Amino acid sequence: MKMLCPKCQSEFTVKRSLAQNKYIHVIFGILADHTGYSMNEIKTLMKHEFGLYEEVTNKKTGEVLLNYISTADLSKSEFADFTEKILLFCGSHGLKVQTPEEFYGS
Repeated sequence: MKMLCPKCQSEFTVKRSLAQNKYIHVIFGILADHTGYSMNEIKTLMKHEFGLYEEVTNKKTGEVLLNYISTADLSKSEFADFTEKILLFCGSHGLKVQTPEEFYGS
């Protein structure tokens, strides 16, 4: 989400919250336990599955490299969208995962 600084009027992006980060790591842990992959591998697999990467082409060789985007660089809404996609992925694979509201007891 783009915000405007009240003092200098410059634009900045509101990054994902620590609560969002904590919640998604719980989901990564559930997926890791279910699949046998590590949490870091699950995180990379989910980024790949949902397009959280950019293709970088080597100008000399033409080789294409996938550069995965850090979730720390996502806005709150981008992070929420990524989390929602992962929740739907879990549901489509028969995994019961608490919603954020259930997780935080809201």
